[in-house]
Amino acid sequence: MSKSNFIERNVYLLLTAAAIAIAILSMRACKSDDNPKDIVKIDGKTYEVIKKVTDTLKILVVHNVYKKGEDIYHEVPVYVDVIVPSNIDTGLILKKFYATHVYKDTLRLKDSLGYVAVTDSISKNVLKSRVWDARVNKVTVTNTIYLKELVNQWFLGGSVALQRPTQISISGNAILKTKKDRLYGVGVGINSQLQPFIQGSMLWKFPFKK
Repeated sequence: MSKSNFIERNVYLLLTAAAIAIAILSMRACKSDDNPKDIVKIDGKTYEVIKKVTDTLKILVVHNVYKKGEDIYHEVPVYVDVIVPSNIDTGLILKKFYATHVYKDTLRLKDSLGYVAVTDSISKNVLKSRVWDARVNKVTVTNTIYLKELVNQWFLGGSVALQRPTQISISGNAILKTKKDRLYGVGVGINSQLQPFIQGSMLWKFPFKK
């Protein structure tokens, strides 16, 4: 028997062996996937995370508070005995005593969150009023996750194979795509001699890098 006759008679055996070898190589390649999917489960269903988006929104909140001096807590004053100098300017002392002294201070918050300003008014050695003026950025962070539900999918169709101009085979195929992106197929058909045949297939997704 010549070599060409052996190959011709055993072409289906050789094709089957080649398909098995490709399947084994595919399984080994899939084990080295450098980009595994981010999978989550919600209410018993499995989803693939398509995209994650984080949005940060700042809203300016203005808060102004006025408070009377008598409503602000103060401790009992401590008096100290002093020796009054003979050349004291009583008029200047009374002028400062009855005058209204305004003190302002501003506390700036970190990370550009805003500031709080305080204004105190003092007269006759008494705190008359206090004003808080707060302008704070309220930060709202929203995380949006886009999901795709993973389900098993069935595909039905047909195929035509041409080995020689006079040898044609036609088959109907059913393919199952699993949640792990694996394909399992089975087909039933006939060849040019009206001989029936059954075929099967297994495919794995290659982790090609972009």
